[in-house]
Amino acid sequence: MALAKRHLSMRDAHTVVTRLFDDGEAVVELPTVESVPALTRDLAACNVVAKAYGAPTRVDVKAIREMLEMPQEQSAPEFGLELATLRNWEQGRSEPDTAARNLLVTIAHDPNAVRHALVSED
Repeated sequence: MALAKRHLSMRDAHTVVTRLFDDGEAVVELPTVESVPALTRDLAACNVVAKAYGAPTRVDVKAIREMLEMPQEQSAPEFGLELATLRNWEQGRSEPDTAARNLLVTIAHDPNAVRHALVSED
């Protein structure tokens, strides 16, 4: 009911609950969320842990690169990025789009997974 209360159809809510039981986790986009704390409380009452999911609205590109202790000239090609693009992000001339923010968050959490994924099998 916590999902239906936020305008998710009963059919879609049932699908989400089924995934929770079958897989232990589910991702759902709700049409209406009046407040994340209220949703979190409603779901916690059902023993469901709710967490925000998706790309962050902003990423500190320079902080990620510095955490890896890599110069721009090394980190850009290593993670499949154009050097000019990386420089533009770091200097605030442009912002990474959603896909790029997802990649950057993944690099921050597990750079070796990204390196492994980018290895060509050809």
